[in-house]
Amino acid sequence: MNIKISVTLILLLQVSFIGFSQTKSTASNSVSEIIKKQKSGQDKLNYTDTTFAYQVIIPKWWEIKETPSTNFFGGTLPEIDKSKAALLFKAFDKDKFKSLANFENWVITGYKSGDTPKWSEDHIVLFKKNMDEFATIGKAFKVQLKAYDTFYNCCYIIVETSKSYLWIDLTSTRETYDANFKRLEKMMLEFKRL
Repeated sequence: MNIKISVTLILLLQVSFIGFSQTKSTASNSVSEIIKKQKSGQDKLNYTDTTFAYQVIIPKWWEIKETPSTNFFGGTLPEIDKSKAALLFKAFDKDKFKSLANFENWVITGYKSGDTPKWSEDHIVLFKKNMDEFATIGKAFKVQLKAYDTFYNCCYIIVETSKSYLWIDLTSTRETYDANFKRLEKMMLEFKRL
């Protein structure tokens, strides 16, 4: 398997931290319904998750996939240079963390270069930088990770909704990050907290 194409698998198989949040998610469109509608060519699909209190509009180019937990929603972006980036919305119950700051610390702020994050033994944090692009939504970070001798650029957006903490995670190869980030920026214009 081409290592660049495996970026999706790396994200979707991070089951070491799924145990943090196992609430049954309720959505206006189930993942299987969305996948079916996408295959029929429909665009601008509405995904509303009432359990975790957020809504996102799904463009045709964001190919939704089944995930290992109902707390995760996402899929892959169009292939660029034989690589598909992954975009996941990871929802966590608020009672699993002391505060939003505690959640941010667990996701990214508590690590320095060379640290292995608590959510994965297979990743090493190389770099992190605060971003201003999503200030109206939540705190955002550009992150560089190493996993399985491959380097990735990520955009993490940390959001508090009325019912959950969200970790919006774009993970891409370094070479395709800029193009994928532009897609994320456009898509997040229609994101809503409920």
